[in-house]
Amino acid sequence: MYLLAHAMVGLLIGVVLAAIVGDRRVLALSVLGAVLPDLIDKPLGHIVLAGTLDYGRIYFHGLTILFLVVIAGLILYHYRRRLDLLAVAAGMASHQFLDGMWRHPVEWFWPFLGPLPQHGYPEDYFWESVLRELAQPSEWLFFLLIAGLFAYIYRRELAAVLNRFVNLSFRMALVAALGLAALAVAWRLLL
Repeated sequence: MYLLAHAMVGLLIGVVLAAIVGDRRVLALSVLGAVLPDLIDKPLGHIVLAGTLDYGRIYFHGLTILFLVVIAGLILYHYRRRLDLLAVAAGMASHQFLDGMWRHPVEWFWPFLGPLPQHGYPEDYFWESVLRELAQPSEWLFFLLIAGLFAYIYRRELAAVLNRFVNLSFRMALVAALGLAALAVAWRLLL
């Protein structure tokens, strides 16, 4: 599945979590969790470990890392009453589900079923797949949906930032116009 499709599912999970707990911070964290496996495993597997594993579904696509994030999230919730890491874990779980990781048991249960198998991809596979992903109309649609949902959910904050920017731009334009007028008057007086 493509990165922004994962992000969209993470955003939907975040909307549900935010409605349950009343905290909008979980939105971005569940989106982060939904894309984190690809953001870490793809470059790590296809670039850093290209000579050995050369595979994009390694550590963060497995239950071991997910389990560690859930444990850390439960500890954080127990001591601080914060759901941050649990929202990340929910996004990571959705990523693994959507990638169908149960069909890849060695990778999903790593390291318990043995070492990760070595795969062979063409040398430029990573960059080719990035370009192929950017060319997908569905990814652009998901980008627009995600941007629209974030703009709607954070509309008050966005309006405040835009108002500050517009007010600042207007003030800067006014100061510049007054400065130019003063220069024109001074120039006229000197001639």
